[in-house]
Amino acid sequence: MSKGIYTTEPFLNLTETNAERKAADCGPVRRLAALPERLYVGFAEWSGRYTVLAIIFLIMLSFLLTLRVAMMVAYADLQKLTLLQGLSVFLVGLQFDVLVSLCFIIPQLMHFTFVPNRRVSGRINQSLFDLTWIIAFLFLPFICIAEFVFFEEFQSRLNYIAFEYIVYPREVCCNIWESYPIIELLTVVGLFGGCCWFLLRNHFQKQISTPLPFRRRLGLFATVLTAIALLWTSTSAESRQVSRDRVANECSWNGLYSFVYYAWTCHFDFNKNYLTLENQEVNQRLREQIVGAGDHLKSGSSNPVDRMVATGKPQKDYNVVIILEESLGSDFIGVLGDNRGLTPHFDELSKQGVLFDNFYATGNRTARALEAVMTSMPPIPTESILKRDHSERVFTIANVLAERGYERLFMTGGRGLFDGVRSFMKANGFNHFREQSDFQDPVFVNAWGVSDEDLFRKALGELDKLQENGRPFFATLLTVSNHRPYTYPEGRIPETEQTRNNAVKYADWALGYFFREAQSHEFYNNTIFVVMGDHGARVTGSQLFPMSSYRVPVLMIQPDGKGQGERCSTLGCTLDIAPTIMGRLGSDYRSVFFGYDVLQREPAHGRAIMQHNHDVALLDSENRMVVLGYGQSAEEFELNRANHQLDQRKIPDQEMVHNAIALFQSAYELYYSDRWFPDLKVTRSQKDDRI
Repeated sequence: MSKGIYTTEPFLNLTETNAERKAADCGPVRRLAALPERLYVGFAEWSGRYTVLAIIFLIMLSFLLTLRVAMMVAYADLQKLTLLQGLSVFLVGLQFDVLVSLCFIIPQLMHFTFVPNRRVSGRINQSLFDLTWIIAFLFLPFICIAEFVFFEEFQSRLNYIAFEYIVYPREVCCNIWESYPIIELLTVVGLFGGCCWFLLRNHFQKQISTPLPFRRRLGLFATVLTAIALLWTSTSAESRQVSRDRVANECSWNGLYSFVYYAWTCHFDFNKNYLTLENQEVNQRLREQIVGAGDHLKSGSSNPVDRMVATGKPQKDYNVVIILEESLGSDFIGVLGDNRGLTPHFDELSKQGVLFDNFYATGNRTARALEAVMTSMPPIPTESILKRDHSERVFTIANVLAERGYERLFMTGGRGLFDGVRSFMKANGFNHFREQSDFQDPVFVNAWGVSDEDLFRKALGELDKLQENGRPFFATLLTVSNHRPYTYPEGRIPETEQTRNNAVKYADWALGYFFREAQSHEFYNNTIFVVMGDHGARVTGSQLFPMSSYRVPVLMIQPDGKGQGERCSTLGCTLDIAPTIMGRLGSDYRSVFFGYDVLQREPAHGRAIMQHNHDVALLDSENRMVVLGYGQSAEEFELNRANHQLDQRKIPDQEMVHNAIALFQSAYELYYSDRWFPDLKVTRSQKDDRI
């Protein structure tokens, strides 16, 4: 009897709480209500310190689920999703979230597993645990807020843009500070995280003091690693393709996962991850698409489209000024159909030149526009060549005009360091470079640089100096005002609120100021002006390839009023800017450009080349669009130009697919084998090493 007393009573004291005893005497309903508590108590006693990780794991899952719900409600078009697709968003999302949450607890999991029982409760370890917990509870609300803000701007989970921005903390931090209520947001993060830590800290400290045998600790450690391995092998970026709705697909995966994914794949081998062709077919198709009837290929060149382009016109040494307007998409332009009255100055200027109303940007970043305008090279997936290696020897329109004796000036209102602009331009044909540090006492400065009017005012002086040299000049002016935080000098437009539309209005006002002033300068009457948007305002819409964000206005004003009030509706893209300019300057010129002179192109043969994240695309004049994707995929769509919707076709046209492959495969190989510059000779061994 005594033996039974001494063996059972202690067991009951250890395993049965007072609450459970009361529940046992209160009927089946209350016993059922007490079941979760009993299960938790049992799990906590068996797992000990690992209960802490389980709680943090569940809290993180709840944060990520809340974020996904908020994104779906705020941005997804729920009416277009079926019930199954909606459920798939959350089921696939849960898979990503579990994987990321398990990886999140790995550092403390290792600490709990391999630190002996007698040391884990020591003062130093307790302090480390406290620090780890407070960081975790501050990080969780912070990352959710940051992701939601990023999604609002880019309609995407954290992607390679977020990865790129880390390199430029000054612009990014200033932009965030000027655009959002940072003090209030950080206060919310601090209070929420601090409260979680304060409420759970004592419970956590008690749990870590519970001794556990090493074999059990090692078993739990191995279980978590096994779960991570299983999820890792069964989860990929393609898993998020739960529907044809791009926004819903973005909501279905995880921002931390996507951040690592894009960081890992920003420099991958095109030939291993995309559909490819044999080199002979690539060269043949490339020449058929690019080389004109009157062009002459250069013998012995390592570049298959190295040629002398025959414009069929006498040489004109006009000055050339390209104005790249930040984020100026076609949907803001009055003469292109907008009725909000945001661009009266651009609309009036369009009467003085040729308006290209069917132009597309090659990408949705400024660096992509600079790459396309200067090099006329198709975009390599992920990031621009301005930030890649091998970018110090690339053939540009500045190189072409240098051969004709032109002065070459590049001006930006921001820092030349950003996106590698300074190093790229100075290495590839420009002999004058001006940036934010060169502006004395600017009227207005924000996170991205000086205001547009400061840029244009200084540009007038710089162009006057070039004019005095007696040589023709080529200048590119890059504005920065039309960008979040949408701040600008007071008194220029009636509105003062910081909105995208008001930033467009100010940018248009500054453009009007430049042309009013320029008309009184000597260089004006002998200059070709090209005014264009670098890309659309933001990536929007549910389409897998967001076409509405890629259409941009292009206006060319020529000397002597040529082409006044005309429109060109031939399909083109920013690759075609350099060849179209050279067509106006006349004479023959050496080229490896993939673009064409839009004003000389038959409308039936128009095409546009584009890139979005890992996808690259070819659009033709019949509204057919082939998209090549990561993982060697190829899809074809039909573009509805009225609403920019893409309707997928069942079987892609193989001829068009092969033409698209030839363009992008050759661009990648020519760039990484240093054959984009026609005079650079590369040996076979060097070529093999670099591709």
